[in-house]
Amino acid sequence: MKRSLLCVLLVLGSLSACKDEPPGKLEPIPRPAGYVEPAKGGAGKQAEPPADPSKVVLRWKLAEGAPMALRLSGSQEGAGLSDLKTVYVLQRPEAGDYILRLAAEGRASAQDQGTFSERGFILDGLGNVDRNLATLLLELPKNAVGVGDTWALGADLVDTEPLGPSFAQKKADRRNTVKLAALAPDGDDQVATLEYDLHESVGGILAPAMRASDEEDHDHGAPPAKGKGKKGKGKAEEKPAEAKNAGEFTAAVTFTGRGEFLVKAGRWRSWTGTLTTKTEGYKPASPDKAVALMPAGTLKLRLTALEAVPAWLEQSAQK
Repeated sequence: MKRSLLCVLLVLGSLSACKDEPPGKLEPIPRPAGYVEPAKGGAGKQAEPPADPSKVVLRWKLAEGAPMALRLSGSQEGAGLSDLKTVYVLQRPEAGDYILRLAAEGRASAQDQGTFSERGFILDGLGNVDRNLATLLLELPKNAVGVGDTWALGADLVDTEPLGPSFAQKKADRRNTVKLAALAPDGDDQVATLEYDLHESVGGILAPAMRASDEEDHDHGAPPAKGKGKKGKGKAEEKPAEAKNAGEFTAAVTFTGRGEFLVKAGRWRSWTGTLTTKTEGYKPASPDKAVALMPAGTLKLRLTALEAVPAWLEQSAQK
């Protein structure tokens, strides 16, 4: 009897083991009332939000093998300074960044070259003055912009590094603003009107070591000439040494301008501005020692499109 009962218990135990769930299987998570199971296949990637129709993305549109030529003309308002005439050639290579070549009109041997992005940001190459001028002409906003939006350009108009420790800065001022003033239809295109307001200035004291005129007031240690520095009829009173050696220095660059950019065509329809550069109290020994990094004087600037790359500049590129 006992043996029979034991056999029955073993059979029942084996049947119960067959119904056990395999190890590691998770129980289903309870769902709230009213829950609807999503369709199989997943929800997929969410749709991108619609673009803001009131904003535009400004980019240069260059065709491969079809360079764009522009002439920047600048007439000086004052006498004794040279006018500006520079030709810019914008090219899209088969691969890589856009290429910019520039040269003073008729002087292909002195041309400069750099690279820039689709939005006109100067990436490499070009000297200080050429780089700043190219930035004014080419650089567009990084993001989409709407009427009233503002942004800054990657331009450094004044650099006091050439003055070294002899310069003690007392004041500085900087504005760097471009504004999308208007956006209007033009046939199947749009015209984005940009307004420029840039200004950079520094002022301070320049030590006597940087001012050659300081030595003209002394005769290499010899005693002053009779009557020099004394009050008298017809004689100017000598200035105190502190005043003579004060060495006040100022440098300022200002640009105001306006451009009309064709959004779909990716080029300027018009671009004009006034550039004023003034330095007092310092004369650089060479152009690379300049503090104001723009052409001197007051220039009335205008950009015009050329039908083709000038022959004198095209030939130099093929050499």
